[in-house]
Order: sequence, then C-alpha cells, then structure tokens
Amino acid sequence: MLQVPFLQVGDVSIHYRSEGHGVPILCVHPPCTTSRLFTYVKSELWDRRRVLTMDARGHGRSEAGAAKLSLPLLAEDMRRVLDQSEISSAYVCGYGPGAMAAIAALLAYPTRFRGGILLSGSAAYHDMISRGKLKAALLASRLGAKRPIAWAGAWQEADNRAAFDGMLDDAHGANADRWRDYTSACLEANFERQLHAIHQPMLLLYGTKDQIGHHYANSMFRLLPNAELYGVKDADRHLPMKASRQVGLVMRQWMDKHEDGSLTDTLQERDALMEELAANGIVGGQDGASWPSL
Repeated sequence: MLQVPFLQVGDVSIHYRSEGHGVPILCVHPPCTTSRLFTYVKSELWDRRRVLTMDARGHGRSEAGAAKLSLPLLAEDMRRVLDQSEISSAYVCGYGPGAMAAIAALLAYPTRFRGGILLSGSAAYHDMISRGKLKAALLASRLGAKRPIAWAGAWQEADNRAAFDGMLDDAHGANADRWRDYTSACLEANFERQLHAIHQPMLLLYGTKDQIGHHYANSMFRLLPNAELYGVKDADRHLPMKASRQVGLVMRQWMDKHEDGSLTDTLQERDALMEELAANGIVGGQDGASWPSL
C-alpha cells in the first residue's frame, strides 16, 4: 500500500507518505532536512509495519504557511496526519533533534502515541558541539543560505551520490524561515524534567562511536520510566542511512516485543532475542550496563 497525500491545515499543505501494512510508526526528521532520511529504514520495515513519514512545514514538499513552526505545532501536525490516515495510535520515531518533536508529541498526545523511538536523540542539548552545529544552521537560515546547510547535512548523512543529490534537491523549495524556527526550537527546548511523565515504552538507539550520544542516552535512560537502550557497534550518530539495517532490526524486534508479550515470556526467549541483536552488531540492552557514564 502506498499513499502520497497532502494534509491541508489552514493555509498549509503538509506532505506525507504512508507505506506498508501492520502496526503504524510515524517518523519525524530533524531541522533543515526532510523525510528522505528515513528512506532506507522504511524499506527495512514496510513489509510488517505501516510507515508514515512527513515533511515539517517549510521542509521538503510541505508548504511554509504563515505560522511560526514550533515543537507543539509540529506535534499537532503529527497528530493530524494520524487523523487523516485514520490511525488511532502509532509509534513515533524521531532522529537527531527531531527526537524533540517526538517527545513533544508523546507528552501532548499520550493516547495517540503508543511508544517512542529516539535515534541519536536528546531531551535537551547542553554540549558545545551539538549546540554549535545548531547555532551555525540557525545563523545560515537567518541569512537565507539554505544550500550550504543542505550540503553539510547531505555530506554527513548520505551514503551514496544519489542520496546526496536527492537531499540537495529537497532544499530548493524549502523555506529558510521555517528552518530557522525549527532549529531555534530545538536549541531552546529542554524536556528533561518532563521525561518522567512519559510512561509509554521508549527505545533509545545510538552509535557506539557517538560519545556525545552516549551521554544523552544514559541521561534519558535514567529519567524515562520505561526505556531500553541499545548501541549500533562502530557506528557514529548518522544512523538512518548509514546503519539502516541494524536500526531496522532493533526497531522491528523492539516493537514486536511490545505488540506480542509472549515473545519474551521466558528467559530463553529473551536471550534468543539478545543473541540475534549481538550477532548483528548491536550492544547494550534493557539495563544499559555496557554503556559508559560520561
């Protein structure tokens, strides 16, 4: 099943896609990029999941509109996409700073989002490197310099020339003001004191070479009531395109466990799942024991 519809909200047409069948999962991208980032992850999931991707306002094929793009507004748009797709509840997946939009949606609409998956995400950015990158994108977007931002993002994320060129093409019709809004919102947001209110199951996934990600993973793991934490061995923070097979495996297994509790009824079954992950370069687990405290 493939749908390529648009959601009309006032003066804004929001582009989203729905592919596959089964338990739905809605994926949200970070600022200054598009849903193209989830192309490979989607291909890993669509045969057993209904995967929805959307472009935030002013990103990709979504119109900018007059309203300032905030995390609450993005969360509301995510809920509207579920409404139009006639989906009562779904998992939500956020990548990088897009994890903040996923957290905002989980907090605002707890009955609509049955769980969350955060890829290289954080509830707040305190380190100089992450904040420096966001500030650089914010400054460039204020100057209307979309192409340099898009070029840097494509260089880091893409795993081949076609993906690189596609990400650059996505920037042509984008709106620099909405890039600025989204980037600024992620710089200013801090959900750390609200994580205790998220009782849905949460999956935290990072690359083991991502030292900053280790720090944020441990922090959120301690604060979330119901979380599991895993690392992709020898991967950095750029997971959706460069480690899509491992990401898809962990996401499938984790959602399967929460949709069918009988899969982990015995220690033997739980061990078998962990062995499958380990054989595919996934480390860590529910207790986070293999993760360093930074």
